[in-house]
Amino acid sequence: MEFVCKKSIRFHHCDPAGIVFYPQCLVLCNEVVEDWFDEGIGIDFYKLHAEIRRGVPMRHLEVDFIAPSMHGDDLTFTLVVNRIGNTSMDITTTAAMGDEVRFRAKQTVVWADLGGAPRATPIEGEWRERFSRFLAQS
Repeated sequence: MEFVCKKSIRFHHCDPAGIVFYPQCLVLCNEVVEDWFDEGIGIDFYKLHAEIRRGVPMRHLEVDFIAPSMHGDDLTFTLVVNRIGNTSMDITTTAAMGDEVRFRAKQTVVWADLGGAPRATPIEGEWRERFSRFLAQS
């Protein structure tokens, strides 16, 4: 299953020419991860951090910028889980307008225990089950 959400490109995402400034693509990806936890995984992202004391810091990131996005574009974001390891998972977030892919981010995030100094911790059964619902189909 894929997690899908829509986001509009706003003025604050853009450079003076009205084109999305590339670091804003990463901000949008982070918003999609937050939305995925809230709507797809079923846990408020703030509560995950503040009360449950878990987080998903970035370990590795690769981004392909395929086509520009402009102010006013309505993009569809798709997030899939490619791999669930012991303490990390690989996810891919793709942004598209219609059939045209604008950018794709491949991320490795670490399942972190935030009780004290943040450290990687095994992805427990319940969380593994929730994340597994979004595993990419082979």
